[in-house]
Amino acid sequence: MDRQQAHVNWRQLTIRLLLTLIAPVGFALLLDWWLATLPLITMVIGLICIPLATAVVVRTALSELDRVIAEVAPDDQVVDENQNADGAALPDAGA
Repeated sequence: MDRQQAHVNWRQLTIRLLLTLIAPVGFALLLDWWLATLPLITMVIGLICIPLATAVVVRTALSELDRVIAEVAPDDQVVDENQNADGAALPDAGA
C-alpha cells in the first residue's frame, strides 16, 4: 500500500461502536418504553455497554493506528534489509 493511501479504517471503528453501544442502548430504550420501566433497563445496559464500548473501540483504534504506522514508517530491520539488498547501506556512525 502506498504511503499516501495509508489511513485509519473508520468504518470498522463505527461498526464496533454501533454494535457495542448504540444498538444495545437503543434497544434498551425501546424495551423500557414498551415495559413502562423507563429509566431502569437503560441505566443497567448503559452501565454495562459504556465501559465495554470504550474498551472495544479504543483497542480497535490502537490496532488501526499500529497498522497505519507500520505502513508509513516500517521497522528499522525492514529498512536495513532493503538497503543491504540494494547494496546502499548507511555509513557507520563510528567511522
